[in-house]
Amino acid sequence: MSQSHAAPAAVLPCDVRRDGDRLFDVAMWCLGQDVRCPDGNVLLRHGLVREPRPPGVEGQSAYQGRLGDGGRLTLWGFGALCDTCGATLFVPRDGFVPRWVEGPGARATAFRAEDVGVRREAATGPERRAVRAGLAMLADWLADYEAWVARDVGLSWRRECLSARRKASPVAVEELSNAWRRMAVRVRATDAGVQHRTAPTFGA
Repeated sequence: MSQSHAAPAAVLPCDVRRDGDRLFDVAMWCLGQDVRCPDGNVLLRHGLVREPRPPGVEGQSAYQGRLGDGGRLTLWGFGALCDTCGATLFVPRDGFVPRWVEGPGARATAFRAEDVGVRREAATGPERRAVRAGLAMLADWLADYEAWVARDVGLSWRRECLSARRKASPVAVEELSNAWRRMAVRVRATDAGVQHRTAPTFGA
C-alpha cells in the first residue's frame, strides 16, 4: 500500500501572508520616503546606522538596527534581513514570504538582494517556528517604529509619504502601528495553532 506524502507546511496562512504583503509594501515605501525626508533622514534620527554603498558598487545602502530581543535588523529598499530567534530570515519587498538564509553566509552588508546569502524555504517544524518568531519580531519593530514616527516626527509627515504613493494604503495613517501589532499577534497565533477568526487587519 503506497503512502502519500503531504506537501511541506506553509510558514504562514494565506490570509496572513496576503495582509502582510500589503502592509509590508506600505512599510517599505514609507521607509524609502523616510530616507529622503527634507528635515533629515528619519531612519538615522531613529538610531539606525547607515552602511553606505561603496563607490562603483551596484545596489542600495543598508541600514542596521536592533530588534526587541537584541537580534540584528538590516533594511534595504529590496527587503529586510532579521538575525533573531535562532534564525536568519530575509523578507523580500515583494511578497510577505520569509526565506531561511543558510548558515553564516548571510551578509548584512550586502548591497544587492542576490548577495544577502543562499535562501530557501524553511523546511522543518523548528525552522518554520523560528522564522515565524523572527517575522513577529520584525512586525513588533515596525509597530514601534511607526508609533515613534507618529509621536516624534508627526503624522503629517506620514500622510505626505502615503499621498505620494500611487496605490492607496490598505490602512489609515493613524492605524499603521496598530496594524503591525495585530500582524505580530496573527503570526504568533499561527504557532499557537489558533485559527484567526477575529476582525481583519485592515478596515474599521
